[in-house]
Amino acid sequence: MVKPISSEKWTYERLLQELPSESRYEIRNFNLIDMPAPTIEHQQIVGLIYRLLFQFTFQNQLGEVFISPLDVVFDKGNVCEPDVIFVAKENKQIIGRRNISGSPDLVVEVVSKGSVVRDYIEKKNDYENFGVKEYWLIDPLNETIIVYALENNKYSIFSAVEEQGIAKSKLLDGFELAFEEVFVSE
Repeated sequence: MVKPISSEKWTYERLLQELPSESRYEIRNFNLIDMPAPTIEHQQIVGLIYRLLFQFTFQNQLGEVFISPLDVVFDKGNVCEPDVIFVAKENKQIIGRRNISGSPDLVVEVVSKGSVVRDYIEKKNDYENFGVKEYWLIDPLNETIIVYALENNKYSIFSAVEEQGIAKSKLLDGFELAFEEVFVSE
């Protein structure tokens, strides 16, 4: 688990008031968590996913896609910055000027060396508990793509890719991501 950087109770309002706006922090169960800067590889994958998801949802008029850093405020004590965020047009009322207030329909996390436990366990549990319908976990360290879909308030693996193949979305019928698009060996 990621250790909080403070034993004090943090809320989203306090974060906005006391920390510089260009800082990268998340709040989990009122604990402040420092988010280190991502690597080049991480950002390349995030950019690719964003472009593909944006193009697909724009062409099909499904909703809006966002890229981090952008706060997703589940409640005052739970705030995260997913790498890529999709909000369906039916759910657009959660999109504010400064953040997304509520559960996006789909989030993507690209695993970094320092975020393995956070992405595989903590964020997965949080996204499940707050009702995010689909969670894509892209792991460049293990070269895997896992798509979790929410069924009866629990995540189950809908699609998984390792070494080859195509990951598919349950939520966005027709949205696919080929292993070779993400993990290109030089």
